[in-house]
Amino acid sequence: MIRALLLSILVAWICGPQVLFSAPPGNRSQSISSEGPVIGVLLLEGVFQGSVSSDAGSLILQWQSGQVVVDSPLSFEAADGALQVGDRLFRESVRIRATAGDMQIGHRMHEGWVEWIPDAPYSGSWKLIERLPMERYLIGVVSREMSASSFPASALEAQAVAARTYSYFQYRTRNRSRRHHVYGDTRSQAYGGTARVPQEVIDAVEKTRGMILLTSGQIFESFYHSTCGGRTCSAAEAFGMADVSSMRSVSCAGCEGSRFSSWRREVEQTEMLRALEDVCEGTGVTVGTVKQLVPVETAQSGHVPYIRVVHSSGSFEVETQRLRTALASSGGGRLRSSSFQVLHTADRFVFDGKGWGHGVGMCQVGARGYALRGANRTWILQHYYPGAQIRRLW
Repeated sequence: MIRALLLSILVAWICGPQVLFSAPPGNRSQSISSEGPVIGVLLLEGVFQGSVSSDAGSLILQWQSGQVVVDSPLSFEAADGALQVGDRLFRESVRIRATAGDMQIGHRMHEGWVEWIPDAPYSGSWKLIERLPMERYLIGVVSREMSASSFPASALEAQAVAARTYSYFQYRTRNRSRRHHVYGDTRSQAYGGTARVPQEVIDAVEKTRGMILLTSGQIFESFYHSTCGGRTCSAAEAFGMADVSSMRSVSCAGCEGSRFSSWRREVEQTEMLRALEDVCEGTGVTVGTVKQLVPVETAQSGHVPYIRVVHSSGSFEVETQRLRTALASSGGGRLRSSSFQVLHTADRFVFDGKGWGHGVGMCQVGARGYALRGANRTWILQHYYPGAQIRRLW
């Protein structure tokens, strides 16, 4: 999951990092079905093209004034304010689904309607959005966030509760002008569609149906990540969310000895310069020869939120998350986490780090480790989200 930091900060600024939950304790919401609220998932945006195919060999194409059954596969291109689907041209919202069975768009399999929607007026861009009930959406998340073949049932169940809490927070706090609640990738949560999902995942979602996490009666963004490397990072240290008591730093023995509990990454001087030039683009800062990278401060968990860059023309500070993204964009691959120590040799920077991801909330590999030792979902969730209560909403 890893999750959209800028969006999170914006939501925290508008609504606070927690949202008061008003339903009476122990009662299910009467306004939400047993499948949960309908979630909008953004699959693609901007200008894009691709194809749609179905197991049945045919598709239903529907728009405001008509509907038609067309053969599969069907190509599409969304660009310049117009949508070409097969031999038809549209400038309005259009939706599509298989006549029977599953439908494939890119690498995802879908069981219901997917819709193309024109973006903001005069932008010329489009959005491709799937709308489906929360519980159906979750099986597509859990199956991508954890492997059903190697993660025990209690870890899958803990993942389902954490992912549902995160999703429901987005549902409750979204800007009404947006047509979706979550992204279909790690800006929110990984999502692989709802078809052909392992039975173990379906069972985990079903066993936790409607369950979310609350802290002091409030729902919160239940972040999670791949591997912490021994200690998670607090939301306050990572994202500046100081008011979320259930997102503190905790020790973790579950991921000990795992593949990414420790790592080393060597970045050549030229690669680091390209990444920092990308970070500074549009700021007026000219980056000279990079001499040192100095952690501005190091959190209790070992994570470094900011780095001071000392170069031949001066110095400046940069968010570590921005540097990680810039390094990935440069083609060499990002730093696996912001928990590291860094050394400078003659021609490169050597990062010795721990974990994979932002380090906040549940450590997925740690959850697996604890589950293998017999921990149930409640123990896992309350370990990584200390003080959180589990509540069933539907």
